[in-house]
Amino acid sequence: MDAKTQKYDRQLRLWGNGGQQALESAHILLINASAVGCEILKNLVLPGIGQFTVIDQGRVTQSDIGSNFFLDADSLGKSRAERAAELLGELNEDVSGHWVAKDILSALTENPTFLSQFSMVIATDISRQTAEKVSSLCWTNQHAIPFVWVKTVGLLGTARIVLPEHVIVETHPDNVADIRIDTPFPELANYAKSFDFNTQDTLEFGHIPYVAILLKYMDEWKQAHDGKIPTTYAEKNQLKANIRSGMRSGDDENFDEAINSVLRSCQPTVVPSAIKALFADPKCDNLTAESSNFWILTRAVRDFVSDHGKSAGLLPLSGTIPDMKAQTDSYVTLQSIYKTKAKQDVQEVSKLVDAILESLGRASGSIAPEEIETFCKYSAFLKVIRYRSLEDEYTQPKTKQIASWLSEEDSLLTQYVLLRASDSFFDDHGRYPGEGDDWEEDVDHLHANVATLLQSWGVDTDVISKDLTHEICRFGRGAIHNIASFMGGVASQEVIKLITHQYTPMDNTFIFDGARSVSGVFSV
Repeated sequence: MDAKTQKYDRQLRLWGNGGQQALESAHILLINASAVGCEILKNLVLPGIGQFTVIDQGRVTQSDIGSNFFLDADSLGKSRAERAAELLGELNEDVSGHWVAKDILSALTENPTFLSQFSMVIATDISRQTAEKVSSLCWTNQHAIPFVWVKTVGLLGTARIVLPEHVIVETHPDNVADIRIDTPFPELANYAKSFDFNTQDTLEFGHIPYVAILLKYMDEWKQAHDGKIPTTYAEKNQLKANIRSGMRSGDDENFDEAINSVLRSCQPTVVPSAIKALFADPKCDNLTAESSNFWILTRAVRDFVSDHGKSAGLLPLSGTIPDMKAQTDSYVTLQSIYKTKAKQDVQEVSKLVDAILESLGRASGSIAPEEIETFCKYSAFLKVIRYRSLEDEYTQPKTKQIASWLSEEDSLLTQYVLLRASDSFFDDHGRYPGEGDDWEEDVDHLHANVATLLQSWGVDTDVISKDLTHEICRFGRGAIHNIASFMGGVASQEVIKLITHQYTPMDNTFIFDGARSVSGVFSV
């Protein structure tokens, strides 16, 4: 084990070498070295992102030192971007840190392509207008850049992902095993027939793999029922009884494994509806030379499924089987059968991929074999998330859904409304609620903003009490470190999902209420 593998061993178990390489290739831009911004970067520097850049025109104040663990007393009066980059960089020598002592809008005015160098943009402590502009530039970039906007106000925190489309291959489902008891391929059927169920050897009988047991009794059932598998609850129980009748003692563990797998094995092996939806997606139909590898691979798998002579109308086999009671040689043989069939499927898909690439004017073999193999393994679990832009959120609100959420008792969406109203307050006054000399004077003004927002959605203004408005003003936009730390953990976790294209990130907006210790995700 080399030094780097040893250093990152625990996280490599989560996202593998491919995920780690994606992290090490990433360049993250943090807009403003706020308490929550530094917490997010900390959680990205430690696992080894390649580079980060902090852009912030401010200088370190006493308030910053009180709420931000990554700014010390020696930082007072110095560039906040420079000090944050220096101190965060000390956490991991493998990571390169940079800083720019400018306002993000000034940087964009000087260099309109400034954002193009980054693979991810994280924004904190910015106004709604700035967020809209930066997120729009990320959205329309030649290669869309994920934009993550994180806010903390007192005991509240929100995180919003803005991205036209995010695709995930390695969603990490609980179980990728695909044993196909209902539709065994020839090699698997022959394997099951190789076992002697009449053997007098108790050890041999007790180690017949449960897959072979299921195949035997499923085949007998299909022969007696016109080739159909059990569908009703009574039929499935009858199949269990048939298997149970073959037991020689009450503790044949392999037969118990077979019986426990009956319900799952009686689910017809089909292409999941979510995958069929991807096959019908316009991006799968209308490929171009600029199409991403994901959509080219999706098209290849669709073509593979359509060729029933090669696939029987099914997705590529995953090649993974569960643990089971069996003798080592029997289990290894069974594993080899599944892996061999999976490799054959990968080879067929690879041919289709190369044909598609050539038709698009791209080089054959330009999609790595390892990528094709991984795609085939997880082809039943692919996922595409299409987020809403901030512009759509503000100009085309989901009024019916918002009204429904707000009608729920103790709805978390009230916090979303309060923070949206705070943005409107900023538009009116050039500052946030509670930042003036007397925060109590802001309560009525903010509550008026709340009412205006609710009325624009056609929602009763009584759903949000003045007590909640009072609390937002009392917070005065103050940053509390434990809330910043929590939100930093949440946001960095989602950023890693976005960078690695592994696991499923939140869909749209995360809201945390620290006063009640509750959270939720809303697609607003």
